[in-house]
Amino acid sequence: MSTSRLRVAGPAVPGLLLLLPAMAWAQTAPSGRPVPSVRAVRSAAPIVLDGRLDEPAWREASPATGFTQSDPKEGQAATERTEVRVVYDDEALYVGARMFDAEASKIRRRLSRRDASSFDADYIIVYLDPHHDHLTGARFQVTAAGSLGDAAVYNDTAEDDSWDGVWDAKVAMDRDGWTAEMRIPFSQLRFTSGDRQIWGLNIERFIRRKNESDWWELVLKKDSGLASRLGHLKGLDGIQPRPHLDLLPYATARAEYIRPAPGDPFNSGSRAVGSAGLDMKWGVTSSLTLDATVNPDFGQVEVDPAVVNLTAFETFYDEKRPFFTEGSNIFGNFGRSGATSYDGFNRADPTLFYSRRIGRSPQGSASGDFVSEPSSTTILGAAKLTGKTASGWSVGLIDAVTGRESAQVDTAGARSTVEVEPPTNYLVGRVKRDVANRASVGVMFTGVERALGGSPALSDLLDAHAYTAGGDGHLFLDSNRD
Repeated sequence: MSTSRLRVAGPAVPGLLLLLPAMAWAQTAPSGRPVPSVRAVRSAAPIVLDGRLDEPAWREASPATGFTQSDPKEGQAATERTEVRVVYDDEALYVGARMFDAEASKIRRRLSRRDASSFDADYIIVYLDPHHDHLTGARFQVTAAGSLGDAAVYNDTAEDDSWDGVWDAKVAMDRDGWTAEMRIPFSQLRFTSGDRQIWGLNIERFIRRKNESDWWELVLKKDSGLASRLGHLKGLDGIQPRPHLDLLPYATARAEYIRPAPGDPFNSGSRAVGSAGLDMKWGVTSSLTLDATVNPDFGQVEVDPAVVNLTAFETFYDEKRPFFTEGSNIFGNFGRSGATSYDGFNRADPTLFYSRRIGRSPQGSASGDFVSEPSSTTILGAAKLTGKTASGWSVGLIDAVTGRESAQVDTAGARSTVEVEPPTNYLVGRVKRDVANRASVGVMFTGVERALGGSPALSDLLDAHAYTAGGDGHLFLDSNRD
């Protein structure tokens, strides 16, 4: 399936933006129905997260109903009834879902790990757009087995499942089907202050044995939007963004046992290695978050797949390090805002910033009878500021410093030290302005500074200074963003 879109970028965008005031900006649901809404209710008593909707607040809240199939029979009423209610207190948003099922014994409940690529189970997904900008948001998913999944939503349809929010959900089974309770702390969501707020909301239920997807606000299969297709969550009165400061110190120790080569002076067969550092996350404002790290610990990051690269080109791996995944969509959507189909383009996404080069393996090399060199470059420290303001400005700034790395060489018993990576500073900045949900303009720049004075070999291999800059933008000509 393909869709046709007009993509506008470069110098033509500012001129075209002058036409926007003459266009109609009203958003209508592509399904032709009025945009649905549901009202949240403030809970006077604590909500016990057990999967059972037995607190008084659940009875007071009006349910979101009237789900419609997107698969297999698009536009027809769901075959099973679904009711979803929303309550809140000063600390968190609670979502209670009742999934009725005439054949409750056939509900699929296979357990999966968090953020699995696919869940072999019935599940419910809640989409939230706290900024109500119709472009960004978050996805929260729980299966009938209690497995969780989440992702950050950006550029209307793109999802980044490397984001892991701190939230929880419980499920319960009964003869009528199954129920789910979600607790989503306000500290995990970015939104602006306001006594009366309206958020974007949509709900998707999947019935595995029927391969049926049911939506509260139907997202058509030919639609080019997701965040722009949400209904409305009202009644969130008197809530404020939660300030937060997280400090995570760490200390690690490990032992390595590697059979040495005969005569290797750098490997006795075993060695002990220790390290320490600190990670920090601070909510500077309700819209901006500062992440900082000193000697970050990436020991719990999933190992990259084994790749045999026989080309002259670099292997591009997915970013899995927590410091770099936070807010990564701000940097990763350069040249990708607006249209989500790139039919006919040789490359869909110009990559001005590839974060895996920060802390990469040393680029220099050393030769000798025996060589001991580091497997990666040490990140001495890094800081990152990311966020999106209520007026539509997305901002991101990263500054990271990596240290000098050297290899130990032994040739015929003579020891020497060879520098294989110079001290380096990386700087990346990104600013983008969304205009009335139908256009955007942005700029991005990167800069690398290397201290190459001490190594002629590295001076021949690497540039001391490297800079890039670019601009991007888009304009949708119709209100449905098709």
